[in-house]
Amino acid sequence: MKFRQMAGMVAAFAVLAGTPALAREDGWQSATPQAHGLDPAPLDAMVAEIRSEADIGISAVLLVHRGELVHETYFGEWGPDDLHNMRSASKTVTSALVGIAIDHGFIPSAEATVLDYFPEYEGEIANWDEAKRDITLAHILTMTSGVRGNEDAMYPTDDWIKFYLDQPLAHPPGETFSYATSGVVTLGNVITRASGQRIPAFADTYLFGPLGITEYRWPITNSRGSQGLAMTGGGLSLRPRDMARFGQLYLDRGVWNGERILSEDWIEASVAPHAVSDLHGEDFGYLWRMRDWDVAGRRVRSWEAWGNGGQFIMIFPDLELVAVFTGENYGRWPEMERPFALMEDYVLPVFAGQ
Repeated sequence: MKFRQMAGMVAAFAVLAGTPALAREDGWQSATPQAHGLDPAPLDAMVAEIRSEADIGISAVLLVHRGELVHETYFGEWGPDDLHNMRSASKTVTSALVGIAIDHGFIPSAEATVLDYFPEYEGEIANWDEAKRDITLAHILTMTSGVRGNEDAMYPTDDWIKFYLDQPLAHPPGETFSYATSGVVTLGNVITRASGQRIPAFADTYLFGPLGITEYRWPITNSRGSQGLAMTGGGLSLRPRDMARFGQLYLDRGVWNGERILSEDWIEASVAPHAVSDLHGEDFGYLWRMRDWDVAGRRVRSWEAWGNGGQFIMIFPDLELVAVFTGENYGRWPEMERPFALMEDYVLPVFAGQ
């Protein structure tokens, strides 16, 4: 525990002193904000504000500019080696794995229909509607499958895939946004059935391994026959630096350290507006949220992964910026969205004015 507290203090001191982010042997290059032509004073003020509020619930802030870490601060007992639960920000990782499965030919396309992968459920699906045969992977990726989420009711059941398939259709597939974590759990099982690999092994081979991510936790869901299916709808734990790697992969259009991991076509499809979220009316892609920010008279687009409690990966392509926040404001609204105000007040003016 003391090590974590020291790590957090060292990281904060490094930023305030204008020195690079923590030097670690993990593939990240670091630089001072000044080396990138950035004013560090607003970033220092952001850190001071976070530290001044005992209940702000933010545990880490990382900023990557042009592929280099220019800011890294941990708060409280958190440090750079700690795995942090991403909650629903995990869904964007699942989206990437679907794209990889398509890129490698395991899945024909995002238009593949979901029920084709689950023949054992034929004839036993509750609330049957022939339109369920029309639900595609793309519908789940865009939260337009027509299934209403009912997430809390899913957790006690012993088969989360069947839970999803059993839910009544609130809308015809493809018409209306309706958030359903159970659908994203089902996507993970589609990958497993198509590739013959469980999600951790698939991710190690095609995503985490190439990105240099060696430590993570991915809980197992309830499934028929205890199949050992990863909870691809949420719950993945990564280090904040590895969350930043994932963001940088998308900023660099699917390439990491010169190696293509994800096709550029999938990146483009993922961050194109396919639906409109019923939360704040933001654009919704393939499990990514997109919106525009007004910064110093400039319109700036972001691609964002969101997780309960304040887990955010924000990508600003025009600014060559990846921002990562982790937090502990689970189930607390609007507290969990405090990072957006910090970005608007302190971070974006620095990078937009660069």
